[in-house]
Amino acid sequence: MEAEVIHLWGELTRLPGGNIASKTKVPEPPTFAGSENKMYLHDWLSQIALYCSASGIISDDQKIICALTRLHAPASTYMKSYYDKVQAGLSIGSWGNFAQELKNIYRQRDDKEGAKKELMALWVNKDLARKNFVKYAERYRTLTRIVNYSDEVHINKIKEVIPDEL
Repeated sequence: MEAEVIHLWGELTRLPGGNIASKTKVPEPPTFAGSENKMYLHDWLSQIALYCSASGIISDDQKIICALTRLHAPASTYMKSYYDKVQAGLSIGSWGNFAQELKNIYRQRDDKEGAKKELMALWVNKDLARKNFVKYAERYRTLTRIVNYSDEVHINKIKEVIPDEL
């Protein structure tokens, strides 16, 4: 058994560059559609980066093309200029610009969805409100700047959480 492990290790280290990661099998990244997607953009971009790294995709053009193959409408519609450039054989720019363009479109949605979830958790977190009201209030105030609920909603929810003596 030990000899077999040593043999396998030797085979892995003899790969080009001696890189074990180059032998790692990474599944294709999921598709990303945008607003209706169950995956957040930053998670999707991470999956694309891992896939590209493990697959030996290193140039910005290759990374962008890989990502474009995993976009579906409506996200693909927003990135139409990249598809047009690929078809025309033009330079499609840097991976950083591509990722930033997607972030500019979808980050606000991700932030709002995350803030909504955190705010809902605060609406039922009576312990934190009792133990450390200042921390509770700071967190609540930060989240309300991201999520635009009416004052009436906030007042009703706060009344349910904050002890009467406060």
